[in-house]
Amino acid sequence: RQRPLHAVPGHSRKGPVLIRRALTSLHGTSETFPNEHGPVVTEADPADDWREAMRSGQALLQAGQAEEAEEAVASFERATLARPDDVAARLNLAIAAYRAGEPERAAELCDTILITAPELPDAHQLKGLALHALGDHAGALAAFRKAVAISPNSAKSWASIADIADDEDERIEAVEHAASVMLAACHESGATPSVLHRCISALISAQRFDDATSMLDSHRTRLDAVTYHDLLARTLYRKGAFEAAFRAKEFALLGMDLRSLPNTPKPSDFAPDAAMSAVAELSDILGSAGIECFLAAGTLLGMYREGRPLAHDRDADIGVMRGGDVAGVIRSHPSLMLAHDARPGDRYFALSFRNVAIDIFVHDARNDHLVCGVSSTPGDIQWRFSPFRLKRIEIAGRIWRIPDNAERYLAESYGPGWRTPDKGFASAISSPALFGVSDHARGYYALTRAKKSLLIGDAVKARALLRQSPVRMRFAMPP
Repeated sequence: RQRPLHAVPGHSRKGPVLIRRALTSLHGTSETFPNEHGPVVTEADPADDWREAMRSGQALLQAGQAEEAEEAVASFERATLARPDDVAARLNLAIAAYRAGEPERAAELCDTILITAPELPDAHQLKGLALHALGDHAGALAAFRKAVAISPNSAKSWASIADIADDEDERIEAVEHAASVMLAACHESGATPSVLHRCISALISAQRFDDATSMLDSHRTRLDAVTYHDLLARTLYRKGAFEAAFRAKEFALLGMDLRSLPNTPKPSDFAPDAAMSAVAELSDILGSAGIECFLAAGTLLGMYREGRPLAHDRDADIGVMRGGDVAGVIRSHPSLMLAHDARPGDRYFALSFRNVAIDIFVHDARNDHLVCGVSSTPGDIQWRFSPFRLKRIEIAGRIWRIPDNAERYLAESYGPGWRTPDKGFASAISSPALFGVSDHARGYYALTRAKKSLLIGDAVKARALLRQSPVRMRFAMPP
């Protein structure tokens, strides 16, 4: 699942999130060429002041932090003073202003650029990002549409439309265009590892799994073994080929250089208080649309047992009953973003809201049980519970909705020992409530989460996860 990687400080709308997907590989004038870090790189100029200011600003933007972006603004201001008519300098100044948390100034700068360069797609794209950060949804969408009208091969602009389009047909069409543009670009000019990675993600979002595997096979030599097998495993899993996905993930895990990994676990960036504030706000948003939310899975476990989320958790979990249009609410709300691979009627939605990862599980009545899961693909992860209604309960000074028989629900989810903390337990691998799940799907989750644990230096948890897999690895991990 895709998560936003960063946001511009001081802004909580979708605009700062869009910079991850859209403010890269800028192009559009004879003076510029693509640079995936954001700043437009220009050819050398005899004017020493201009050249030094541009180089300094570009280096600061490439650092990727808001503080450096603020310094970059000053550098590009010097560049524009040296060459007031230079489009690249003015566009870089607009980029720096946006990334420094000044979307209003960025939008104004884009307007001045478009007076003399009305067909510059990068300026329309950046203007869309800035307008959306300011809450002008209609203006942002119009700017992104203008960008693709000028440059139909801009995958980033199509992706931005997919991020914020109100109409589902337009959203899906944009997702498909983004995938096609990325695929064509890879075929025509070859693919760097980063471009290939984005291409595979776009194809998966468009549910073009065969094209994704074909692209990986065609460009296998461009990727290191771990990256290749990771991308292949992800594609195969989404296709429903769980055994093949398990084996590919096994090769990815075995190919890791364990000597280069941290020796001790890195501190978690999960903030329990911030997580519950985000869950409360999201519950209110969905509730205003007639969709009742309740605490579910690990979030309910922590709140019911300890009065707060589990300190070692990585996200928050909420449940809803089938009936409301969850996708529609997410798609139309200015502070929420629907993942490109999400579709109306899905069983599961992954969000990043207020910098908190939140999973929404849609529960369906099936015979005499309630079921929820990750997808509708047969064999994928799903849980089955005894029927329950919702009740209100006060926890940590707030009223929450939870299953009316919470202790039965937790026992079904985590076993009779749910009252005893177990940091290594993974519900998607070992829950007694798992129903109709492929052993290889469970094994895939064990390998995937073990690999993530190793990357943050938690070898103890990685081994605990691997022990839970119902499918044994063909090769032993090094000690």
